Amino acid sequence: MSTGRSGARPVLAGCRIIVSEVRAAGASLATNHAAGVDELGRALGAAGADVMRVSASRSMAPAPAVMRRAVHRAGSGGADAVLFASSSVSWIEAAASTGALEAIRRRADADRFLLIAKDEEEVRRLQGVRLPARLVEPEAPTGLAGCVVAHYGSGRGSLLTDAGSLQVRSGGVVLDGRFLPLSRGAVGLIEALFLARGRVLSRGELGQELPGGERSGRAVEVAVARLRESLGGIDLIQTVVKRGYRLAVSEP
Repeated sequence: MSTGRSGARPVLAGCRIIVSEVRAAGASLATNHAAGVDELGRALGAAGADVMRVSASRSMAPAPAVMRRAVHRAGSGGADAVLFASSSVSWIEAAASTGALEAIRRRADADRFLLIAKDEEEVRRLQGVRLPARLVEPEAPTGLAGCVVAHYGSGRGSLLTDAGSLQVRSGGVVLDGRFLPLSRGAVGLIEALFLARGRVLSRGELGQELPGGERSGRAVEVAVARLRESLGGIDLIQTVVKRGYRLAVSEP
């Protein structure tokens, strides 16, 4: 699967997709479930995604460290979608207990994060905590992958800027069909500006997006300079004197 002007860029280039799976009870069920998730992972990988598999629980027991890391990624811009191959119970518990729920909602509402399930009960459970989950039919695991590919291939969730159509991903940005890889810190900055949709963000606000929550104005200035350099000099980040920075959106 590929798209872009050159025809060579994978549709999901720069995307990290979390697959939330449950270890099924019983040998045959476990084998069938694992095979389905393996198939899903292959389909996503073939489209260019980095896949992170997380084992979930059907109970509200405290989430393991790997689940907490996954929901942190979901809230902080380190992932682009979570696909529920089974129950979403422990995912919701982890998001609520770690304080990531509101950040995930904000990203999902802005089409920066997808939540997709193949069971109506799971969709209702996610929507019950105000997460805009999508239902995929038929139930074949590859249907989940197809939904992600369709979303990112269509350019949905992009923003028109003075430099062209911009789509932010956990591994970089797609600007007018061209994928530009960025560091994790740079993605955090440009995602914050993207979600602000042209509103000026102060150095203090942007400082919270830097690794470790560094808040000094000088650190933000250096990080923005590096981001601009990574973008190849494209005039996408504007300095607003004595106020901060904004994304050069065409219609703020």
